[in-house]
Amino acid sequence: MKRSKHVSHFLPDRRQGSALITSIIFGTIIFIGLAGLLPMLVTDWKHTSRTSLQEAAFTLAESAVEEAIWALSEYQDNDSDWTDAGWNESTNGNYWYREWTLTDLSQSTGVILELDEERTGIYRAVVEKATGPKISVIAQGLVSGGHNVAKDTTIKRYIETEIDNPTSNSNPFAYGLIARRYMALNGRPTFDSYNSDLGEDPEEGMGPRTNVTVGGPSVDLSNFKITNPSIAGDVVAGSPDESAHPFDGKFYTGKKIYDFNMDFPTVTKPDTNSGTWRDEL
Repeated sequence: MKRSKHVSHFLPDRRQGSALITSIIFGTIIFIGLAGLLPMLVTDWKHTSRTSLQEAAFTLAESAVEEAIWALSEYQDNDSDWTDAGWNESTNGNYWYREWTLTDLSQSTGVILELDEERTGIYRAVVEKATGPKISVIAQGLVSGGHNVAKDTTIKRYIETEIDNPTSNSNPFAYGLIARRYMALNGRPTFDSYNSDLGEDPEEGMGPRTNVTVGGPSVDLSNFKITNPSIAGDVVAGSPDESAHPFDGKFYTGKKIYDFNMDFPTVTKPDTNSGTWRDEL
């Protein structure tokens, strides 16, 4: 019997087996690393989305504050004006409150006011009824929804602040010109106001109206020398009545208001000596 001279042997290459095991080990390590990193990425993604919601909610709360400031300036203590404008009175009669939605505003103005990523926006304001120099305002902004958060997610941001009462005499800057003691208006100066709703050009908003107040709380007639100016508004004085302070002349278009009082803020004179603030400039 003859034996075959050629015998085939199929033996595995040890080097190929080592490379396969190494690849599996590295693949497993990478998979474990990605599995551990994925939750962190998702958490960071959600955190970024919530931060965006928080910023939008705070901006809406600021809008509510602006609405409250405008309403206080426009309606002051006239209850019917607040009601006609859409504000609601609290059950205890101490506050005005109102809510705005961006969708309703879009429908009423014809301008698209929407947040991105299918979010809805609401802002609210609660305004204190007060006769003192300061009025408390609480504003709230709410943003709901979005692609990266749950549908029922709502972020709220609050702003609580105090606003000068426009009906109070505590703020001298709310008037055209108020002097503590002495006032002399010579050379025919003109006092008027500008209504920005009438256009970009201030000249379009100028004209004889009754929006400026000039005067002061002094009760001494000799402290006022205001016979030459042109005042589109009211004149005021601390005198008790017209007999004590007649305001002679036709230099104003509004009313003469007497028994005017104001508490001026204390102004501290800066120290201009050497070695103080000038050396820091």
